[in-house]
Amino acid sequence: MLNKFFINFFLVFFSINLFAKEFPYGHTGTLDKYDLYKIIEQSTVRINIWQNYGEDNASTITGGTGIVLNHIDDNFYFLTNAHVLLKNHCFAEEYQNNECQFQKWEDDYSIFLDHPDSEFEYEVLKDNFTYWYKYDLAVIRLTISEEENDSKIFKPIPVGGTWYPLMDIYGAGFPAILGNYDSNYARMVFCSGDVKTMFLDEDELQQLSNYSIAHSCALAGGMSGGPLVDEYGYLLGINGLTGMSEYFEEQGKITYLDIKPANFNYAIDIWDLYNIEINDELGHFNPESIFYNYLPKLSFDYHEEFYESFTELYPDKLDKIKTLFF
Repeated sequence: MLNKFFINFFLVFFSINLFAKEFPYGHTGTLDKYDLYKIIEQSTVRINIWQNYGEDNASTITGGTGIVLNHIDDNFYFLTNAHVLLKNHCFAEEYQNNECQFQKWEDDYSIFLDHPDSEFEYEVLKDNFTYWYKYDLAVIRLTISEEENDSKIFKPIPVGGTWYPLMDIYGAGFPAILGNYDSNYARMVFCSGDVKTMFLDEDELQQLSNYSIAHSCALAGGMSGGPLVDEYGYLLGINGLTGMSEYFEEQGKITYLDIKPANFNYAIDIWDLYNIEINDELGHFNPESIFYNYLPKLSFDYHEEFYESFTELYPDKLDKIKTLFF
């Protein structure tokens, strides 16, 4: 957890210098609301868990959201939460204490990914995604040919935002709310808000299972795995956790405390994914893996401070770190 604190120290300390640098993704400065909407809309996908898919009684039993992270040739890589793809997901503390086991869906359930503007939907097979035990993150790889034309619909989101309290943030997903009930294909819903704080130390992150960014962009079930984006259109984090009302029991009576301002929502810092892969020998850096080189490359100029912080943290992994930048 010291690594987490160290990196976020760099994020805060260098935020002013960072925004003064040249933008690497073809746009500069803050975006108007329509352009911001299009970046989020094109990079956000729907993930459905189906029972009896293809049969007359087929129906979705749950679902979530994903992010178009990268596109290499015919291979698309999507980022989401592990709990979106798993039948049973464990918080880090539960898993470490052997109180819970991760479990994939049985064969009579199917995972499909699509976009509202697409005529196609794609099955996510068990071998086509990877996830982590410590972080509620998962990456999907799908091979999509140009003939299916979704290369014009799925647009990878720019990566590289940095946070500060009270900054404006935006998100999207496919929530189970009024209007989406009893629908096998939920409508995409957008949210906006601001960053409240960043949780950094070990005890805080243990409580939150490493969901470190607290914000007010309203989330509901089905929005897990969706993007948290800054006003520049850059991905800050991955949504997936929301606060709940608390209760206490006194003399057999349960009293609920439902204080709306305390009902924060949480995202996992996108930089945690880079930290995971720098320390992982099996995915991004393994030529035999289907996830080889899936992480978007960062700009040496725009992300110079991140490069310096990574090399400071991992001086024995300089060759790996350099491959993450262009």
